[in-house]
Amino acid sequence: MLLLLHFFLGIITSFLGSLAPSMLNMTATKISLKNGKNQAVKFAFGVSLVVMIQAYVATLFTRYLSSHPIFVHALQKIALVIFLILSFYFYKQYKKDKFKITKKNEGYKNTFIIGVLLSSLNMFSIPFYCGITTALDVAGWLQFSQKYIISFVIGSAIGTFLLLYMYLKYASFIQSKSKGLSKNLNLILSILTGILGLITLIKLL
Repeated sequence: MLLLLHFFLGIITSFLGSLAPSMLNMTATKISLKNGKNQAVKFAFGVSLVVMIQAYVATLFTRYLSSHPIFVHALQKIALVIFLILSFYFYKQYKKDKFKITKKNEGYKNTFIIGVLLSSLNMFSIPFYCGITTALDVAGWLQFSQKYIISFVIGSAIGTFLLLYMYLKYASFIQSKSKGLSKNLNLILSILTGILGLITLIKLL
C-alpha cells in the first residue's frame, strides 16, 4: 500500500508541477504539430527519463538532510525559500503572454535526444523535487527506504510523461488556447506553491 502511495504521489506532484505551459510542454506540442505524435512521444520519453534521474537525485539529497537532525530545520527553510521562489516565478509567468507557437518549415530530428537535452537544461526540476520531497517528508507521507524512493521516482517520470502526452495529443487545441492556458495555469500553480510555502512556514514557527 505504501508503495502505491509513493507511486501516486510521484505522478500527482510531477503532473501538477509540469502543468503550466513551459519550454518542454510547448516543444512537445510543436513536435506533434510538425513531426507527428510518434516523434512527440519519443521526445516525451526523453524528458521523462531525465526527470526520473533528477527526482532521484533530489530525493537522495532530501533523505541525507532529513537523516541528520541538525539539518532538518535548515531543510525546512530551504523548502520554504524554494516554494516562495516558485510561487513568485509562476506569478511572473501569469503576468506575461509568453507562449506563442510559430510554424516553421523545418521539422525536428532525433526528438528523443532533444527531450533528454532540454530536460537536462531545466534548472527548476531538482529544486522543485527537493521542495516537494521535503514537504512530503514534513507531512509524514514520504519514506526514504530505497524501494519507496524508486516507486516515487518512477511515478514522477510517468506523471511527467502523461502531462506531455496530454500536450502532444491536444496540440492543435493548445496551440489556439496557449495564451489563456498559460495565464490561468500559472496563476493556479502560483497559488498552490504559495500555499505549500505557507504550510512549511507554519511548521517552522
